[in-house]
Amino acid sequence: MDASVSFDRAAEYYDASRVTDPGTLRVVLDVLESQVAGGGPVLEIGVGTGQLAVPLAARGVPVTGLDLSRAMMDVLIRKAGGAAPLPLVEGDATQLPFADGAFAAAYARWVLHLIPDWRGAIAEMARVVRTGGSLVLDPGGHTGHWREIFARFVEEVGEAARPVGLDMHGAPEALDEVFASIGAEPITIPPVPPVTQTSIEGFFVDTAAKKFSWTWRIPDDELARAVTVVRAWAEDRWGDLAHVQDPNVDVRWRAYRLP
Repeated sequence: MDASVSFDRAAEYYDASRVTDPGTLRVVLDVLESQVAGGGPVLEIGVGTGQLAVPLAARGVPVTGLDLSRAMMDVLIRKAGGAAPLPLVEGDATQLPFADGAFAAAYARWVLHLIPDWRGAIAEMARVVRTGGSLVLDPGGHTGHWREIFARFVEEVGEAARPVGLDMHGAPEALDEVFASIGAEPITIPPVPPVTQTSIEGFFVDTAAKKFSWTWRIPDDELARAVTVVRAWAEDRWGDLAHVQDPNVDVRWRAYRLP
């Protein structure tokens, strides 16, 4: 099986390409805090540059962060002034270096599509979270116009554009099935309204620069050709691509209580 995707190459531009506006971030932190706080230590899988873990820890949640990418965590440390503001561990989500039941809860955002054995990663998360603890997941994925555009890229370049792990567009059903198989109880979480801060043209620029992990397996010349074709299709579909787009699709976190 292929290895999980490391974000070493994205470390220096990741934050700029994954901006979450302050209002949306507060809502996301409220969601996480409501599900994981109060029971003991909490694990974030794919802590990255600390976009969630650092402000969550500042709220008093004892977060430990794990990531496959040392470079991403180095950015987190640099942003914090040179010292880690929370425990950080370099490791693989499918082989977590923690004891059974070491955490009261665990969460992950935009990670499972990068892990070929994503079911194994969920099994590991369930192993290190104690009985009755919660697992909270945002599988990510394109929504609204972005989903239409991504589908056109898949038509142009084929399987190289698809994730190596969880198919984000079929994630809710797939996750529910896996957690049902271990007897976990689903928890309803209110949707989080997204705020879009980029234009379709900005999406094409970032795609051409290979700032998204789904582009990394596509040869440069093939990606450049696909960008030209899909941009022309998008201009025909929407006209001006420079204005900010609102996908009008809520972000839906998935939460499960372990038996």
